[in-house]
Amino acid sequence: MDEERDLQRYFAGSEIHASLETYRPMFTFFAEERAVEPPAKKAKTSKISLYASIITGIAACIAILFMAGFPKMKPDNYVYFVDGQRIYDETAALELAENKLQLLAASMQTAKNSMAAFDILHETGQSLQQLSKISEAFQQVENKLDVFRIGN
Repeated sequence: MDEERDLQRYFAGSEIHASLETYRPMFTFFAEERAVEPPAKKAKTSKISLYASIITGIAACIAILFMAGFPKMKPDNYVYFVDGQRIYDETAALELAENKLQLLAASMQTAKNSMAAFDILHETGQSLQQLSKISEAFQQVENKLDVFRIGN
């Protein structure tokens, strides 16, 4: 580390041997890079992570349903857990689990609709860019025709 600092000081100075002058830009670059702070990493939300969270929710609901339908070993002491709530009534537990599944299905449909709308918006933006290019091309042709008419 000390050798690196000594080399950087040497190449930052004004008295460098002519045979070593070609290495000055490299050490200048290293010094500049060391001064730059790396940009903060941004968390990306992707379609894959959205699908992974949806699949995890489905798996959790399936596990709840499985546990709700599991044969009772001790009917008086068997407890169902739905969304962290302790429930002793099998019918109530199934109803809660069904409600959670319906909410999950609605969330999945909303996410699917949002992604479809985003895709349509993206395609529309590309179409508008293409129309803009076509319009510019027609404008250039009209300008050339105007110059041709003026010249005749």
